[in-house]
Amino acid sequence: MKKEEFYETNYSLDEIEMDPRFIICEKEMKLVFGVQIIFTLVSIIAAYLLGSGDPNNYSYILGLPTWWFAIIVISVIFTGVVIYITKFKLVDMELSDEVENDDLAVK
Repeated sequence: MKKEEFYETNYSLDEIEMDPRFIICEKEMKLVFGVQIIFTLVSIIAAYLLGSGDPNNYSYILGLPTWWFAIIVISVIFTGVVIYITKFKLVDMELSDEVENDDLAVK
């Protein structure tokens, strides 16, 4: 389809070509959402298991309650995971309307 034809509604869905960038973006979206869900679950479980009970019975690490220290450690670990994913798993691609070649990744 030409750029001028995008605003027309008189077309068949079979005429639309799937942009390969959408497939890549969908995989990346699922990866990022998965990491976020895992981070949230691990943080909530750690806070609940280590922070439940009477506050007078809390143990402390470096002056912080154990559950709070665990959340900090989990956050640092997942920050490393996010940096790794950003540098090595996500694809840097051209965002223009037209792609001249088949190589989508920007080197």
